[in-house]
Amino acid sequence: MTFLSRQLACRLLLIALCCSARLGSCAAPPKVLLLMPGGATAPWSLQLGEALRGELLREHADAELHLEVLQQQLPGGAGAPLPRGLTDKYAGLAYDAIVPLVPDQLPLALALRDRLWPLATVVAPALDPAYAARLARVPRMTGLLKHDVVARNLALMFALLPTTRHIGVISAGLDQDPIRPDWRAALQPWLRSAELIDLSGLEPEVLLRRVQQLPPGTALYFAAPTTAHNSAVMTPYDLVRALAPVAQVPIFVDGGTLVGAGAIGGWVVSPASYARDVASQLNRLLAGVPPERIGFEPHSAPRLQFDWRALQRAGVDSTALPAGSELLFQPPGLWEAYRGMVLATALVLAIQSILIGTLLLERRRRKSAERQTRQHLGELARLDRIGAVGALSAALAHEINQPLGAILSNAETAELLLEAPHPSHNELRELIAAIRADNQRAAAVLVRLRAWIANNAGQSQRLALNPLLHEVARILRVEVQMRDAELQLHLSDAVPEVVADGVQIQQVTLNLVLNAFDALQQMAPGQRRVSIRSSRNAAGGADVCVADSGPGLAGIAPERLFEPFFSTKPDGLGVGLSISRSILERHGGTLQVEQPAGGGALFRFSLPSAEAAAA
Repeated sequence: MTFLSRQLACRLLLIALCCSARLGSCAAPPKVLLLMPGGATAPWSLQLGEALRGELLREHADAELHLEVLQQQLPGGAGAPLPRGLTDKYAGLAYDAIVPLVPDQLPLALALRDRLWPLATVVAPALDPAYAARLARVPRMTGLLKHDVVARNLALMFALLPTTRHIGVISAGLDQDPIRPDWRAALQPWLRSAELIDLSGLEPEVLLRRVQQLPPGTALYFAAPTTAHNSAVMTPYDLVRALAPVAQVPIFVDGGTLVGAGAIGGWVVSPASYARDVASQLNRLLAGVPPERIGFEPHSAPRLQFDWRALQRAGVDSTALPAGSELLFQPPGLWEAYRGMVLATALVLAIQSILIGTLLLERRRRKSAERQTRQHLGELARLDRIGAVGALSAALAHEINQPLGAILSNAETAELLLEAPHPSHNELRELIAAIRADNQRAAAVLVRLRAWIANNAGQSQRLALNPLLHEVARILRVEVQMRDAELQLHLSDAVPEVVADGVQIQQVTLNLVLNAFDALQQMAPGQRRVSIRSSRNAAGGADVCVADSGPGLAGIAPERLFEPFFSTKPDGLGVGLSISRSILERHGGTLQVEQPAGGGALFRFSLPSAEAAAA
């Protein structure tokens, strides 16, 4: 018996636990009744309902928000009969909280609570502080204290538009506005400097005509409810959109959903912040917090919001807006609209700048290297000329000895004439003139030699080639005799003038002719012939050819002859032809070697004409 009694007790305990768990799982979800005035389809009402539902479901996923739209003011308060439609509709339902959105619906909410749901809490938003003080002793009631946006917007109106002389007000009525009951108190300070134009309660058609006729210097404050009982049903948003195009004055509003309909904005209350405040109290109530611990709390502060487009139409400078203002619908600047493109462009420009800077630095280095190369080339060319002077030393000594010997002979003859008793003055004059001429001839040889050796490269000028080639032949006259060779000149009158450094062109020609003489050393004296030929080429430039009757290239590749330090002579340095080609390339010319069919070698250098060089 004892065992059976214990088993029965355990089963009864299990059944009780299962029943209690089942009852807990079947508990009714929390319900909230939202009393909303007419115009529930207005943007403000729709956004408020959606925001409030979202805030509730965030913390109470099973909460239900029921909406009751009241198209007209219903009786409420102690002893007042409730409409039978409401009592029948909500019979058998239980609500945890009732939210009357406007103060005028508070008596009805309290009546519903007292007669149908005594345990429900009334949450009254948008209460005037004085009204809230009178409700402090009402049981199971919390509330939210509103801010005086009317007074704030009137102050803002005169701060932005100090020349305002008329205040136009569009509302439910200065003395019948359930949401803004203190119109006259808020207007009183400003009526000393401005005139009030009351446009409240007008039909939309009449209102549009009146707004078009507002005098200059008017600022319009729009706070009208939905015109549900007039000839045309219009929400506040629709009415502002209709007024903005015809109004010649700025329109201030205090509803966040009206910013963007054509009004410039102001201190506004948004549905989202309003819903967060109400949901904050509802969530705490549904979580079990006693209403007395919540009490009456202030609403979130209104925000300064402005429509940039409306400010532009009203001529209000956006920089004059108070600190903390939110400027909406402003076209994005370059950075905001094309941030990625701006960054990409800046990156490309930075890379280009770095690349350009690198190229400029490289150009500077290259030019410096070119200057050094030209300087070294000039030094090598000068050394080459000095070497050529060494090769021509015998010829130069002979050319200088001739005038010096003549000077000595004429001087001895003059001495003999002076020893005569009666010297002939005419003969002495002739001898002195001859001495002077021979001295000048010797000096000219030295001057030419010094100018040719001097480092004066780079002084290009317009010159004729034929006289320069004649000068080369004259310099080589004695060398030709000493080598028992023949130097022929075939110069064309059609050769154009060139722009070049005459000393360097002479050096190139002299190098080519001396190389030709060196190639003729093994030839018989009667076969040692070198020719210098000038002509006009097909491109209009000048060609100079130095040909010899020697053995030719002897199987050597033509390009190898121009390699630095390559020479076919046992005692040659191998720099003469390399320097000559570099000199001609710096003048825009070329140097090539050919092997004529009749034997020997032919070196041809070309220079552009002076006209082509100047083009």
